[in-house]
Amino acid sequence: MKNKHLINLKQILRPGGAIAQHLNGYEFRPQQLQMAEAVADALGANEHLIVEAGTGVGKSFAYLIPAICLALETEQTVVISTNTISLQEQLIKKDIPFLQEVLPFPFTAVLAKGRSNYLSRRRLQSLLTYEQGLFETLEEVEELDRIAQWVENTDDGSKADLEQQPMFEIWNKVASDRDNCLRQKCPTYETCFYFKARKEMNEANLIVVNHHLLFSDLEIRKSNPKSAILPNYNYLIIDEAQHIEPTATAHASIELSNSRVKWFLDSLYNPKGSRGLLVRFGDSRMVNLVGEAREHADLLFGSILDWLDAKGAKDWGRGATQRVDQNNFVNNTLEMPLIQLHQGLKKMVQGAQTDDDQQEISAHLHRCHQLSEDLDLMIDHTHADYVYWINSSRRSRFNRITLNATPVNVSQGLEEHLFGEIDSIIMTSATLATNRNFSYFKQRVGLSDCRELIAGSPFDYLKQVEIHIPKQMPDPRSGDEYTQAAITQIKHYLKMTHGKAFVLFTSYRMMDEVYEEIIPYLEQLEIASFKQGGGLSRSAMLNAFRRDTNSVLFGTSSFWEGVDVQGESLSNVIITRLPFEVPTHPVIEARVKQIEERGGNSFMEFSLPEAIIRFKQGFGRLIRTTTDTGIIVILDARIKTKFYGKQFLNSLPQCKMITGK
Repeated sequence: MKNKHLINLKQILRPGGAIAQHLNGYEFRPQQLQMAEAVADALGANEHLIVEAGTGVGKSFAYLIPAICLALETEQTVVISTNTISLQEQLIKKDIPFLQEVLPFPFTAVLAKGRSNYLSRRRLQSLLTYEQGLFETLEEVEELDRIAQWVENTDDGSKADLEQQPMFEIWNKVASDRDNCLRQKCPTYETCFYFKARKEMNEANLIVVNHHLLFSDLEIRKSNPKSAILPNYNYLIIDEAQHIEPTATAHASIELSNSRVKWFLDSLYNPKGSRGLLVRFGDSRMVNLVGEAREHADLLFGSILDWLDAKGAKDWGRGATQRVDQNNFVNNTLEMPLIQLHQGLKKMVQGAQTDDDQQEISAHLHRCHQLSEDLDLMIDHTHADYVYWINSSRRSRFNRITLNATPVNVSQGLEEHLFGEIDSIIMTSATLATNRNFSYFKQRVGLSDCRELIAGSPFDYLKQVEIHIPKQMPDPRSGDEYTQAAITQIKHYLKMTHGKAFVLFTSYRMMDEVYEEIIPYLEQLEIASFKQGGGLSRSAMLNAFRRDTNSVLFGTSSFWEGVDVQGESLSNVIITRLPFEVPTHPVIEARVKQIEERGGNSFMEFSLPEAIIRFKQGFGRLIRTTTDTGIIVILDARIKTKFYGKQFLNSLPQCKMITGK
């Protein structure tokens, strides 16, 4: 099979090959062929592979073509997972349709969506029959009517097919739901949108998913393989693979908020408008129990706020958190009301008159059980190797309080349930290696034995990029002295390129302070500016920045990666500080502590490699095509004064270095 793959790859990717004949301006890239051959070899040998391939390699074709060949030759499905919607759309709307026209063999591909994206005809009919008269506002009634009319004409049945996205409250009542599904017993099973999509997935050669759906599926498979979202598969390609660990962590975590408790109780009985499950089934005793549960929920979350205040956490801002080190830190006043509601719902299930009624009540029974279990876990700290923490935000009249339980390390779970279960996994990104090796990435995701490739980039960074490092900058930890020096340097370099710049920060506080100081200067130069959090959405900011080729964008974490601005509009990327994660978040604190407790060096094993990957992502914003040119400005003196500074520079491609004033 290996030789057959390689012959196809060379014929398809070579100069004058199948792609070159159909794609104007196609440039042969040796790195792309090298990656494609490595992917084909690993898939054919049932081995895992890590590939770091720089911007411009054309990663998607390099893994899509071998994946298609393998799927057709083995008659097996290949799953392709991405982190961002933009890459997912690129694959499903652009790259795959192009290859379907170009390749000499037909293949099929589908985009997999989470179940809640699909409408349930049975739940819609039930809502129209039993609860339509309970809606309070004309807007809700009109929304339901709009969905009812749409369902008669849609082939897809997913909310993405709706011209205007539906109200959450309405869609949640009609969406397909695993706990509220009759499967083959359902009268609408033959026309079910969700099961139609599953059938298409079962027949496809390629299935494109996002990381969250991939890991949702893995979590379900651990306890109930028959309820898996995706068909069984043996081959997986993970693009944007630097997000494996955070996504796996999110899906192994448990979150319980006062909003979740309120939503569940409202679904049983909402006194505002007198609606909910119990109105439909007319159980006044259960209505009283819901009222009691509300009172006890208020007591519980009120005591959590008191506990936070006692800890000195009075000023909750953006992302504020507090670790909980002891169990039973508050009295679980909601425990008994949830037990009583569970007992009442169980009796209601037994007394249900129809399959439809039984399923509707059973779904609420399951949610009640899960809520009770999660609450016990949060109070008693029953999961070992988890960190327990609270985040709270006080907005106008509502305090949102969230209890969290997060695994400190997911490597063992990934080793067992991902790498140990799937024959071949290809992991790729432009930022996986630190100091030119994959040791850190492999250790964090639990991968020991695999093939590795650093494919490089087709760009000529020596000609396209200058790295500027000012000569005399204070240490970033010196506070105001550093900030004022940074402002002076930022002004200098923004004037040099007349805007056309990203200024990247690691904190909102410094960004706001610098922005306020620099705005008058930019106005004098007639340079427009945009600041993250300044009122425009991320996409609107980027579009405005692209249109105005002399503008400056000030951004924090979300602008260090996943942003593609080509051409003259972005000719200058200023990195204000090396992006070390401040270990104040409970999860980061716990990971640092775990490394130190086993005798490791948390800085070298965790903080430094994390910062290097982030640094590479910031660097990668500048050069997106072979014709792009520009400068990278690094204002953090530690890149020259500290022993670890060389590791940051060694992780970049070779560029012209200039020591500034």
